[in-house]
Amino acid sequence: MDYYRILANSREEQVCRLASTILEHYTKSQVKLLSGPRQGLVMLRVRETVADSLFNAGEVLVTEVKLELDDQFGFGMVIGDCPRHALGVALVDAALRKGGSIAEWLTQELAVLDTQLAAQHHKEQALVASTRVEFERM
Repeated sequence: MDYYRILANSREEQVCRLASTILEHYTKSQVKLLSGPRQGLVMLRVRETVADSLFNAGEVLVTEVKLELDDQFGFGMVIGDCPRHALGVALVDAALRKGGSIAEWLTQELAVLDTQLAAQHHKEQALVASTRVEFERM
């Protein structure tokens, strides 16, 4: 399961709910912010499908956070100016790396979020398909 993809595409409120549950199991002294939240730019690389080549489409604003949760490193990066979202991703990342019962619970929660994201994606694809033009008929 690609939990970075799930967390980055989930709503900020969903990620913050997971992060709040994680913080209930740790004291403030066990959470150490290493850097961030800070904004930066990363290059957006896109694959051109006809020639099957990569090109740089431009730069994208991101927010990133590095932290330690009970001496376990965590990293979060999301598109846009979203410090809470990036912090939540970093906390979930550290908790998953740490393992234990919280990591098992997080894995189950992320599976539920993944199912919700897939359903939302399927619904959006159905809306797009309804506007498809069949040029062969024209």
